[in-house]
Amino acid sequence: MLTRIIRLVFLAGALLALSCGNPETPELPPPPSSGLDGSHKGPAAIFIGDSITWQWTRDGFHPAYFTSHGYVNKGISGNTTVQMLSRFQEDVVAQDPYCVVIEGGTNDIAQRSDEAILSYLKQMVEKAVAAGIPVVLGSVPPSNYFPKLPDFRPEDRIISLNALIKAYAAEKNIPYADYYSVLVDGQKGLKAEYQKDSIHPNAAGYIAMEGVIQPILESILK
Repeated sequence: MLTRIIRLVFLAGALLALSCGNPETPELPPPPSSGLDGSHKGPAAIFIGDSITWQWTRDGFHPAYFTSHGYVNKGISGNTTVQMLSRFQEDVVAQDPYCVVIEGGTNDIAQRSDEAILSYLKQMVEKAVAAGIPVVLGSVPPSNYFPKLPDFRPEDRIISLNALIKAYAAEKNIPYADYYSVLVDGQKGLKAEYQKDSIHPNAAGYIAMEGVIQPILESILK
């Protein structure tokens, strides 16, 4: 009789655990709000870039933006556009997303010309277009000081590079996400209220960037 009671108690406990769920298992994010049509097997959007993209989904910034929309972050800290291009096939094309957002160039401008940087961005665009993946090109966010290169002045190089990216996007009828304009201060740097440091946005900065990119993605994914 005692054995039977113990078994019943154990069974009741097991059923209660199943009904409540495992408290250590995180709740799955909701599905993307857009009505994806099944034409691609991958996520709604992949964001590829450098540390500015990578940091977006780190704790303390704004990871909820990605999880709530079904977006995937493929940023790698320190990447140049050359390195982004080298992994583009695996990290983007092979994943077959409904859209890719490409943003890079911050780590290039001290070592490459604007034209060379644009050439690598173009090659990524061409790979995506060949695979039938819509593209958004993002501007390089503002910065007027690189801590590791204190004698280098990046602000005007960022402006000239963004002008090339914007012109290329217009020529190819590709949406251009102008993060720069919403983040820049009067000294061509990142606004104090939007910066983690002189290069990287904080959570508020990413939320401002989301105000730029989300309407573009909604128009593509609708």
